[in-house]
Amino acid sequence: MFNTFLVQPLFNLLATIYAVLPFHDFGLAIIILTILVRLLLWPLVNKQLHSQRALQELAPELARIRTEAKGDKTLEGKMTMELYKEREINPFASFLPLLIQLPIFFALFVVLRDVVKPGEIAHLAYEPVKQLGAIATIIQGHVKFDPQLFGVINLAKPSPLLAILAGAAQFFQTKQLTPKHQTKDTQAQIMNTMTYIFPFMTFFIGLTLPSALALYWVATSGMAILQQTMILRRDVEELEAAPLAVDSGQILSKTKLKKRDKAKGSTK
Repeated sequence: MFNTFLVQPLFNLLATIYAVLPFHDFGLAIIILTILVRLLLWPLVNKQLHSQRALQELAPELARIRTEAKGDKTLEGKMTMELYKEREINPFASFLPLLIQLPIFFALFVVLRDVVKPGEIAHLAYEPVKQLGAIATIIQGHVKFDPQLFGVINLAKPSPLLAILAGAAQFFQTKQLTPKHQTKDTQAQIMNTMTYIFPFMTFFIGLTLPSALALYWVATSGMAILQQTMILRRDVEELEAAPLAVDSGQILSKTKLKKRDKAKGSTK
């Protein structure tokens, strides 16, 4: 079922992009596919980032609660839930979009892992896709599938360059979401450590698996950085505009009160 509903559709989309590209560049096809997937998941990413930012804004309050609870986990949990209710924040809101994204990303992992293997193209391709010129010649054996990026990097083999770029992109993506003013509690320290561990893991994986996966990670992290920049900048603009809205509301309320008082005075 996983292959039928996720792996095969993503593979055939990748194969179609590869077939219609003028120079049939496999690396460029991966980049285009990654952009399309990230755009498709944009609403989920938007919701996830908003939830993460809202929770980050509560970090000082959560630290205060831990101090006041003095190790009493029951009291700490109660105060924390009261804070979430007061601020109208669902602490689990950021997990649902992530859970929806994970199967798609894992399917892409399988596609990019298997597509460079001999015979997998004929096995995974739909019949209409098999009829596309570039795909048909590969299946018939007239042309050998050449998984290259711009004719320079063989994406069927590990690439140190792409592994480094993938690790660096992962670092900047994670660092971008790190709060500027971090608390010194255990949770904050763990998150800070993960900022450096995840990029290292990405780099290590990029050195051991086909570089098609590293290229995908570079592309998806690059798109994530762009999305996060746009969404978080909008959040900041909304927060800066909020006091103006409050002031305007106060001015409007005072104006209405004056008009109401004048109306009462004229009726007397």
